[in-house]
Amino acid sequence: MNKIALNYRVANLKHCIWSGIFVFICLFVSFSERASGATKAEKPNVIIIFTDDQGSVDLNCYGAKDLITPHMDSIARRGIRFTQFYASAPVCSPSRAGMLTGRFPARAGVPGNVSSHHGKSGMPVEQITIAEMMKSAGYQTFHVGKWHLGYSPETMPNGQGFEKSFGHMGGCIDNYSHFFYWNGPNRHDLWENGKEVWRDGMFFPDLMVEQCQNYIRESGDKPFFLYWAINVPHYPLQGKEKWRKAYAQLPSPRNKYAAFVSTMDDCIG
Repeated sequence: MNKIALNYRVANLKHCIWSGIFVFICLFVSFSERASGATKAEKPNVIIIFTDDQGSVDLNCYGAKDLITPHMDSIARRGIRFTQFYASAPVCSPSRAGMLTGRFPARAGVPGNVSSHHGKSGMPVEQITIAEMMKSAGYQTFHVGKWHLGYSPETMPNGQGFEKSFGHMGGCIDNYSHFFYWNGPNRHDLWENGKEVWRDGMFFPDLMVEQCQNYIRESGDKPFFLYWAINVPHYPLQGKEKWRKAYAQLPSPRNKYAAFVSTMDDCIG
């Protein structure tokens, strides 16, 4: 498998307890490139899937006996399954800052969760993100899903190295109305390239899958970096009906959580 050399501060990602975040890193080289036997340095496409509030053993491949997660299990089986790979923080914003900058969250300017209110700043703009590094290396850069690192133009994804972005900026949303209902006032939170968009009644995980597919399709022959910050299984626990039925015999709230995890697995698959 090709190795990617990045001038990126991964050495600063020190061990902190892994609490509720899984990271899947996928590298893709087109079949034609492999078949050609090219020896020059290649640029595989890179996808990071960053799940939200997922327990560290809440996959079948990590020992969960009551969860159905075949697609994520397949990624682990065909790749490398880490057992001592830790997030840089146990909560949303600082863990994302650490992952995107390669720095301790406090040094990246995000020691705790940032505001979910529109207009509020977040991670300082002088922080260099992996998106900016990938862009400078000739990659197209895409963000899909949750952000939670700033809600002002300069701290939203397009101001932090992502050429295209689709998702919500705050900590969580209702997956059908795309409103933030916690710590009012209620407010709509769905954005595409810095502009508010409306997809009333459409299930956000499905919208994310569609947007990822669109970005990949539109990328053409130029290499891309996709950061898919999927907002599942963070509350509200809104799993699809087939999974709610599948887990009906589990006690609450495990049944609701399990349904959302398997809904996410379907999306990843």
